[in-house]
Amino acid sequence: MSGFSTEERAAPFSLEYRVFLNINDVKRLKPGYLEATVDWFRRYKVPDGKPENEFAFNAEFKDKDFAIDIIKSTHDHWKALVTKKTNGKGISCMNTTLSESPFKCDPDAARAIVDALPPPCESACTVPTDVDKWFHHQKN
Repeated sequence: MSGFSTEERAAPFSLEYRVFLNINDVKRLKPGYLEATVDWFRRYKVPDGKPENEFAFNAEFKDKDFAIDIIKSTHDHWKALVTKKTNGKGISCMNTTLSESPFKCDPDAARAIVDALPPPCESACTVPTDVDKWFHHQKN
């Protein structure tokens, strides 16, 4: 949870790890990997002065079927948004590729909108020195 909102995280594995058929295979073949991943997600915002993240489900990983259900549900909500079957409450859904979307616009019209934007300021192209900081923590 972040700022009182839930953020879903998927932990995909490379095809080189085809032996991972389910979450228990990861636990068996890569001991400590999942725990280290949870630890990283718990603390990664701490160096910026934010509190540790909290987790639903007692920070237990869910299986592939659970993840696929979340992905499908998210896709369904997105699809309803871009096809105007739900109120986007001000979210711009303009696009150039979704033929079934009432928000679809001509690519030239989209280019004109982008071209009309002010150029990015120089500071946006310069990496501030404070982002190049290191933070080390010890596992609890």
